[in-house]
Amino acid sequence: MSGEIIAIFTTIFWSLGIFPFTEASKRIGAVPVNQYRLLFAWLLISLILVFYNSISISSLFTTPEFYQYIFLGLSGIIGFTIGDYCSFTSFTILGPKLGSLYTTFAPGAALIAGYFILGEKINLIGIIGIVITVSGVIWLTLSKKDRIAAHEAGFARNKKGIILGIIGAFCQGIGLVLSKYGMDYYETKLETMHAVWIRLLFAFSAAFVVSIIANKLLHNSKPVLRNTKNVVPFMLLGTMLGPIAGVYCSLLAIQKLEVAVAQTIFALLPVVVMPVNYFIYKEKITIQSMFACLTAIFGVYLLIWRNKLM
Repeated sequence: MSGEIIAIFTTIFWSLGIFPFTEASKRIGAVPVNQYRLLFAWLLISLILVFYNSISISSLFTTPEFYQYIFLGLSGIIGFTIGDYCSFTSFTILGPKLGSLYTTFAPGAALIAGYFILGEKINLIGIIGIVITVSGVIWLTLSKKDRIAAHEAGFARNKKGIILGIIGAFCQGIGLVLSKYGMDYYETKLETMHAVWIRLLFAFSAAFVVSIIANKLLHNSKPVLRNTKNVVPFMLLGTMLGPIAGVYCSLLAIQKLEVAVAQTIFALLPVVVMPVNYFIYKEKITIQSMFACLTAIFGVYLLIWRNKLM
């Protein structure tokens, strides 16, 4: 299967995973949701690796090289612990439609990080593709009609949501580059699922350490352990779609594509999110939002075309 097809599957899984996580975050807050969904994902992948892939528990810890732990661990902390927290908070404020559009900033972050860390190159066509894709976000953000539609659906257009959306996207782009470095640049080649396992191990550990230092562990744990507002089913569904299926496919994709190209295909998130968002939250699909998505699609097309030429 080609890298482009795998990247499209990644986009679908991540797009659908946004909604249960958004709903869970609206019910108990983004911090406990992000903290415990990372733990849930790590436990589920541990079971898959041990019982389905027949990897011993000791091998899970001893097979990776030291620097693979470093780069995949940093990737997990930057991409999951920080990046996803910012993105989830942005989704609850801006709504899935605009919040997902901010993921289109991730290719720029991946491009810059890939240049400095992996030595990847990109030509003028690629840069134009990224600029066009990102312009779709600016268009939708400034649209007055879309702002009205968002308010009617119970979402806002404020600076906090926008800033967190941008930070989340940059963290995800940088995290993906670090993942590729940890997976591909050492003699020991890790299975894709094993690499996801390491990322999640560091991600949930960092989230719990921060929670303990801030003296918020009990506060964050109560709503999850008590299943406040029936939040756990939403977290589990989101975990299966996002950190497990989506992340697994994303790491497969970046083994076949340059990170900036894969990340730009992932930026098609809004195309899937927009119609689903309409049925779930009744947020109207405006002409501006449709054209913003078409703009993003055209930018992605340029990135893929440019990749075929190199």
